[in-house]
Amino acid sequence: MTEEPLDEMPEDRFAEEPEKQDSEALEPVEMPGREESRQALYALLFVADRPLSAKRLAQALGDMDPDIVLNLLEELREEINADSALPFFLREVAGGYQLLSKAQFAPYIRRLFQIKKSARLSKSLLETLAIIAYKQPVTRPEVESIRGVSVSHAFEQLQERRLIKVAGVSDLPGRPKLYRTTDEFLVLFGLKSLKELPALDELQTME
Repeated sequence: MTEEPLDEMPEDRFAEEPEKQDSEALEPVEMPGREESRQALYALLFVADRPLSAKRLAQALGDMDPDIVLNLLEELREEINADSALPFFLREVAGGYQLLSKAQFAPYIRRLFQIKKSARLSKSLLETLAIIAYKQPVTRPEVESIRGVSVSHAFEQLQERRLIKVAGVSDLPGRPKLYRTTDEFLVLFGLKSLKELPALDELQTME
């Protein structure tokens, strides 16, 4: 994907991930050496369509020590990002690592996949998403009180795009659901964590 210009990320970058796999069903592999591990990491990152954590990559390499994988990833990132001839770079985003196309190639990539304007977030969706991002966890009535309009459709659209999710239940009367942004949100805006969100005064300046 190309680089494009909130819920705290877990402190433990090797925390257990939601999908679990029966180890007996995994294809058996031999523990690779250092150089082969680097090449294998490169291949895994190349075929992935989303960020991969060091723990997930370590599992793919035959249950290697995640700390060793993390060191190899940092070496690989320095090597890839220092090569100006490559059309992509390696970045840590949303708790994992992902190869991203350089911005100057975005027009060609968009043309290849024939991205439609309707697939982009509308102004109303962006405004609703921004409120959730900065106020999270937040209820739908709270967002509506800020926007002054119904946000039912916007919430449905954002959930379908996996940009927000239910994060619990409020103690307010009626026990409305609480919502927060997802890792997909971080990926979409190229953020490592919610700490990288620009300050509100910066957003006003950008507008």
